[in-house]
Amino acid sequence: MKRSQSADRLRRGPRAVGWGRRLSLLGGVWVAACGSSQASDQANAPTARYWEHSPRVCGVDEAREYFCDDLLPLRSALSAPAPYAQCPGHVEGHQGEIDPTPTVAVFDPSYTAYMRSRMPPGHTCCFSWCARIPLADPTEVDPNARCGDGLAIRENYCFEEPEQGTSDPSAPPYERCPRSIRPPESAVFFAPPGALFDPFLTTQRRQVGLKQCCYAWCSIAPPNSGMHSR
Repeated sequence: MKRSQSADRLRRGPRAVGWGRRLSLLGGVWVAACGSSQASDQANAPTARYWEHSPRVCGVDEAREYFCDDLLPLRSALSAPAPYAQCPGHVEGHQGEIDPTPTVAVFDPSYTAYMRSRMPPGHTCCFSWCARIPLADPTEVDPNARCGDGLAIRENYCFEEPEQGTSDPSAPPYERCPRSIRPPESAVFFAPPGALFDPFLTTQRRQVGLKQCCYAWCSIAPPNSGMHSR
């Protein structure tokens, strides 16, 4: 069995994103890299009532991150509540995308139930925590930076909508999403100093039931991708 993490992530993946995911950005329309790849897997995500978490509510300018594992011990001295008593109530070996990752992640019953419904027979245990969103000044972000390069590719990053909103809101109906962020280096191929909110991509994620905020920018083709020889 393999370890599984959300991101979507999805969300929707491990903290150190592999080359396969990064290079997938080269293979088709850039929107599909963030939107449609998980649409079929997560089309049944709840919309009216999203995940029930612990901690219950993240703060302003905080996004929720998840860690799921199906290789945990079957018994724990401090177990999660029934019917998930085989899961620990918390873990310390979790991984996230937004630094710094807290030392302890608390068991998340709602997200565990969702992940088990996706991967029967369902031994996965999921945990969640609140991560501070790395905001950027939108007035200092050039949306066309690197776009004129012959080897430019479009890259994107999405995270959970801040449960208590943000101090720098985007235009309605996405006022809970910051206008600009600094994408985490562990989650993308190229992390610019700032990336602007992408309402089109965000709308796509919302249409498949994912309450996320998405950002996009022009990246550069990685070495050995094949594009440098064109």
